[in-house]
Amino acid sequence: MPDTQTVHRYIGIGEVDKLRDAAHDRDLRYNSLGRRLRDEVLVVLGIDLGLRAVELHRLKRSMFRLNEGEVMLPGAIQKDYPVEDASPKPATLRLDPYDHFGTVRLLRSYFASEWYQERDSDYVFPSRQSDQMTTESIRNTIEDLAVEADVIVHRTDGEPANPEELHPHALRHSVANYMLAADANLVEVRNRLRHRSINTTERVYDHFQRR
Repeated sequence: MPDTQTVHRYIGIGEVDKLRDAAHDRDLRYNSLGRRLRDEVLVVLGIDLGLRAVELHRLKRSMFRLNEGEVMLPGAIQKDYPVEDASPKPATLRLDPYDHFGTVRLLRSYFASEWYQERDSDYVFPSRQSDQMTTESIRNTIEDLAVEADVIVHRTDGEPANPEELHPHALRHSVANYMLAADANLVEVRNRLRHRSINTTERVYDHFQRR
């Protein structure tokens, strides 16, 4: 049955370019191309892979095989479950399976940028002060971009939503939305989002199929 009690936020595929543009249009505090690319990559990997904020925080350059167009996610970087034997299994995901985002090309540009090279970090999302952006900083960056871009955010209860309601998990919900719109089934959504059980996928996203 659909998850009728929890309200989820998501955006349509057409809003993604607005977020990407906003990463490059912000004020002079972001005058480094590499820094701007970092924020664009944050959006693209969030909407392409459906990664949670903690997974974006833990993501490393060495996990990507760009020549093969894929990323290998160790179980250790994925969501932590309270039951030991339910720990996530390693997962290999194809980058940009629907050819929406140019993910591989964007990552090549970002990893080659002077700003990223100067960080000398294997983490995909370093900050000026640290090897890793914090999960709070990741959430704030997504929200700031959404406000700057004035994106249209949808709620599953049909109520109006504001741009500041966009966050990494809303991008994760957006993955399911665009996959189902492209005629994927719930099993494919489950595999992309790495739910432990297909029941979770059905509970949260069955209503996306029936809209």
